[in-house]
Amino acid sequence: MSNQIKHKLRILLFTLFSISIISISGFAAYAMQPVSIPTEVKEPFEILNYPSSFSLYPGETIDFNFTVENAALVNYFQEFEFLVDDTDYQRYVTFSNHNYSIPPGIQSLNAWFTIASNAPSANFTITVNKKTENLNSTPTPTTPPKINTTLTGTLELLAGGIKWAAQEGNSALYINWLDNYKDHHATDGVDWEYWMSKETLEQNKFSTLVALESKGFKVTTTGDFPVDLSTYDVVVIYAYYAIEPRHSSLIREYVQNGGNVVLLSGSPTYFTIYSKCSKSGYDLDPIDDWFGASRYSNDGGTVRVAFDNPFDTSLLTIDKAYFSGSSEAAISSLSSNAKPIAYWDSGKVFAFTHEYGAGRVYYQAQINLIENY
Repeated sequence: MSNQIKHKLRILLFTLFSISIISISGFAAYAMQPVSIPTEVKEPFEILNYPSSFSLYPGETIDFNFTVENAALVNYFQEFEFLVDDTDYQRYVTFSNHNYSIPPGIQSLNAWFTIASNAPSANFTITVNKKTENLNSTPTPTTPPKINTTLTGTLELLAGGIKWAAQEGNSALYINWLDNYKDHHATDGVDWEYWMSKETLEQNKFSTLVALESKGFKVTTTGDFPVDLSTYDVVVIYAYYAIEPRHSSLIREYVQNGGNVVLLSGSPTYFTIYSKCSKSGYDLDPIDDWFGASRYSNDGGTVRVAFDNPFDTSLLTIDKAYFSGSSEAAISSLSSNAKPIAYWDSGKVFAFTHEYGAGRVYYQAQINLIENY
């Protein structure tokens, strides 16, 4: 082969090799170019219908409905906020603080607001909108504290009473003072009398969660009643100001259908009278059917259980389960099928059980708080 032919062949091979590299490089550059995909996360709720206007007098409460559409394919727990365009007048208006369970589709939701009895006449506008703040009034799954604590006295009794009430269930909703305080004390709680310190509220919540943890409950905490209680095996209620007479029918239906309730201290009285202070009623006749007693009072002194080892606790009738030198909650006039569990020295009831429909109710007047929590 002549030198001239060899030279031309080398040029040809080099040219082909260069073209191949350029082609591969070009393909690689093309393949590595990023792409941009516009993405939108849409608001799932739209308010469709609502009242056109309200007219009422000071001291009145109005219930109303508004209709929303949940365009998503999943259920939401959602709160809506109600705002008055006159910020000075907002202090006279107390709105409901429901946590709604909203399935997909169009849903009618109920709400209410009350005008304070000392409110002046006024004209203002109410705005309804989805609440975006992460407030504690929304039921929140809670991991109870993992501590090595031996329950004593009435805290051991409470743990046993909750376990009895739950009927082998393990899902608990705890409507507690601390979350109620966080949700309301700075806004609609202007006139609410929280007579306990924030530290005591924290200690109260902690102690009850320890009692629940000792029995293996999966706990959800909230400061207010959710719309739907059916997803919980037992509802533990301590926060008085979360309770209103309109909730009595909710509890009655829940217990009658197999739900279970634990009531603490003065909480039963707030089902019979609307109050956001320490004053409450004593006549429990309106809730006697599902609660199991018709009279609330106060007492103090020593508490002892009515029989040995209630709920398989270590408590004996000779033990002093609790002592108070001041006025505490007490119950009298039990229903015929209610069973006393513990008494004050006076003979008034400190704790009892009651069954209504397919559900159970347990009441206890007080608990021992855990120190150094």
